[in-house]
Amino acid sequence: MRRSFEYDMRHAERGMSGSEVYRYPRYYAIGYRWNTEAECDFIEACLKTHGPTGAKRLLDIGCGSGRHLTVLAKRGYHVSGVDLSPEMIAYVEQEAKDANLPITAAVDDLRRLKVKGTYDVACCFMDTFRFLLTNEEITAHLRAVAKLLAPGGLYLTDFWVPCQWDKIGGEIHQWEQTEGDVTVRVFYLQHPDSIDPIQQTFEDELVFEVREGGCTREIRGGPTRTRLLLPQEFRALVNGSGAFTLLASYGEFDLAKPFDHDSLSWRMISVLKKRVP
Repeated sequence: MRRSFEYDMRHAERGMSGSEVYRYPRYYAIGYRWNTEAECDFIEACLKTHGPTGAKRLLDIGCGSGRHLTVLAKRGYHVSGVDLSPEMIAYVEQEAKDANLPITAAVDDLRRLKVKGTYDVACCFMDTFRFLLTNEEITAHLRAVAKLLAPGGLYLTDFWVPCQWDKIGGEIHQWEQTEGDVTVRVFYLQHPDSIDPIQQTFEDELVFEVREGGCTREIRGGPTRTRLLLPQEFRALVNGSGAFTLLASYGEFDLAKPFDHDSLSWRMISVLKKRVP
C-alpha cells in the first residue's frame, strides 16, 4: 500500500489552518480502511498471547471513523472509542446505529483523557500517539491509560519512525481506496522547514484527493505539529513512566514480524503490558 511518488511540493507551502480532513469522516473511512481486518486480527492475537483471560473490553484512542470499533464489535467485543473530532464521533455513532452495533464513542483528547471505565486493551493507531509533543505529555498519557486498564491489560501503539532525524522531509507516502463511485487518495507529507531539533517536533500534513461523480477535489488537513519518537526514546519513556512494560515491537501488524531496521521510515507497532503495582 505504500509507494513513493513525485508530488508538487508547492502544494505543501500553501498556508492553511485547521484539520479539514477530519471534517470528512466518510472520506476518511474509505481512505483508511485498507488494513483494518489485519489490524483487528493483530489486536486479537495480542490479547490471546499476552492479555488477561477472557479479555473482551477495548478502548480505541483516536478512533477516527471507527473502523476498528465496527469490526471488533461484530466479533463480539465490547468497544468504546474517543476522538478529538466531533465529526468523527458523530459518524461513528450513526454507523453504529445503522448497523445496530453496541459501540460507545465520545469526544476526548488523548492529552487529557476524561473517558471512564475499565478495559482489557487500549489501542492508539495511525500516528495518533505522536500528537503528544513532550516527554511530560507522553508520561502523563501512559499513566492515564494504565489507570483505565484491568490488571494485565495491554496498550498497543502504532506510529511512524524515521531512518534518520536529519532525513525528515524527504518522505512522502500515498495510498488510495475506492468504494462505489468514490476514490480517496491519501497523501502523507512532511514539512522539513518546520523542524525544531531541540523539541524534536515538526509539521506534517494529510491531504485527500477525492474523485466522486466525475469530479476531483482536494482536501488539505493543514500542517500539524507532531513529535518524532525514536525507538530507544520510546522504550525509555515507557520504562520511566512506571506504568507499563514494553513486551515487544513489530514492523507490521503481525506477531511473526518483529521490528527491525527495515521497518524504519514506516511504522513501529508496540505491545505494552500494565505493570503490577
